[in-house]
Amino acid sequence: MKTSLFLILTAILVLIFSFTSTAQDNAQIGLPEGAIARLGKGSLGEIHFSPDGSKLAVSTSIGIWFHDPHTGKELVLLSRPHIVRPYTFAFSPDGNTIASNCWGKETDTSGRGIHSVEVWDVATGEDKTILVGNRTRVYSIAYSPDGETIATGGWHYDSTVRLWDAKTGENISTSRVQTKWDSFVVYSPDGSTYATVGDENTVHLWDSKTGKHKNILSGHTKRVFSAAYSPDGKTIATVSYDNTMRFWDATTGNHQTSHTLNDDKVTSMGYSPDGRTIVSGTVNGDVQIIDTQTMQLKTTFTGHTDRIKSVAYSPDGKSIASTSSDGTVRLWDVATGKTKAILTGYMHINSVAYSPDGRTIATGSGNNNVRLWDINTGKIKNTFVAFTGYGRITRVAYAPDGKTIAVARPYSTVFLLDSQTGKCKATLKHFGLIDEIFNAIHDREYDITALTYSPDGNTIVTGLDCYTHEKGSLYLWNAKTGKRKRVIFKGPGAVYTVVFSKDGKKIIATGDWKKKTRVWDAKTGKELTPTPNEIQRKSSRRILHSPDSTTTAHSEQNGTVIIRKRDATSDKE
Repeated sequence: MKTSLFLILTAILVLIFSFTSTAQDNAQIGLPEGAIARLGKGSLGEIHFSPDGSKLAVSTSIGIWFHDPHTGKELVLLSRPHIVRPYTFAFSPDGNTIASNCWGKETDTSGRGIHSVEVWDVATGEDKTILVGNRTRVYSIAYSPDGETIATGGWHYDSTVRLWDAKTGENISTSRVQTKWDSFVVYSPDGSTYATVGDENTVHLWDSKTGKHKNILSGHTKRVFSAAYSPDGKTIATVSYDNTMRFWDATTGNHQTSHTLNDDKVTSMGYSPDGRTIVSGTVNGDVQIIDTQTMQLKTTFTGHTDRIKSVAYSPDGKSIASTSSDGTVRLWDVATGKTKAILTGYMHINSVAYSPDGRTIATGSGNNNVRLWDINTGKIKNTFVAFTGYGRITRVAYAPDGKTIAVARPYSTVFLLDSQTGKCKATLKHFGLIDEIFNAIHDREYDITALTYSPDGNTIVTGLDCYTHEKGSLYLWNAKTGKRKRVIFKGPGAVYTVVFSKDGKKIIATGDWKKKTRVWDAKTGKELTPTPNEIQRKSSRRILHSPDSTTTAHSEQNGTVIIRKRDATSDKE
């Protein structure tokens, strides 16, 4: 009896704790040679289920992550070092290949990198062919239903949709889309037609064999940004900034009905496999299910805290995946609306700093979050929201005693956060209200490009770059009160890095000064002549050494941080 009761209680506990799972921030798959940890999985792009439903693929700035579509567990990372924003990709209908946009894989006659589309084998990760011809990066990719053709839509001023032979990479045809911005392309289920969306209020239909224009869907009053064919190919759904979702006869182009979106601005959409519902993502982070028969909102899934970037139904229609600017991917159970799994760790890391004891790394990302990582495990220990509103974190720095983290955001503000609680202790504002108004009138925008503490922890130095006017400056602050001490430099050229000498008596900076290093007296602010040793010791903008010199943190251009043992890394950028 006791045994039976124990088994029943155990089963109940398992059900409770497994009902909603959170996939750990395990970014340690596919580490580069010599690396011992990776912080972050890269910034998010698109999300697609494989055609057979066996994989959930998430594109990021470092490649394609494959997950178990039921549990969210990471399966493998297929690194794509040349992948480029918006990290668009598409599965072939048989699921054996993926086409993704890239830059620098191919070069022009002068040796400069050019934009292309990379077609590669899903199982091996090996390249199969390269599609070369787009003038800019690719905004949209779609395979034809028979898998023989790949359609690509251009990004920013490349107002074309190009059709390519999927096997040979040969450009079959090019259609000029009436748009100045991004070209979105989607095939009809039978492959006879493809629809294009640009920066107009209309959708254009094209013959996929000849590339000739077939029809125009007109009726939206503002820009259309997405379109989807129903699974039976009879209807086209479109979404516009006029806050409506419209449905059209795919053959005649006639408008059938509309669904008003109210204030829930839609960012992405997709049909369910049976065509009875449409899933849409909104700017406020909601995932909505719309009945295509009644045009009514059936249900709303809540959980994301920021804009939805991409949504997709699983092939069996039982699950929905969504990506968000909050840096997470969620798997939803369609029947219950419950979250099945939350995939975390997706972010773009802009800045990184070691704690004084070398056990923790603080990172700043594009969604206002400061994350503290365990240096040994690569796991997140804590997350702080540095500030409210729009903005990214441009720099982070630990105080020498480890009790405070200085966090810089765009437009010249620094927050001093308690490293244990995340509570704001003080705010450093470089400009007052009158200055802010003046800068706005004259279109002057500033970023904090350098941030450091003095060795005694009493002073903070910030370096600024006015990138609209190519001017830089250096400010000194009282680290305890947040009050400004003085401005020691205002002149041409952005400030890139700033450090104190070991004795704290000098401030050494590099910037856009024709590779010149500048040095100031930390007490008086007087500019000094740099010594050869000071010129040689200017710090790297990407490599940080741990306080005990046993490891290095390399801030990658793809928005992740790679940790290596000190003897496995050179000091070169």
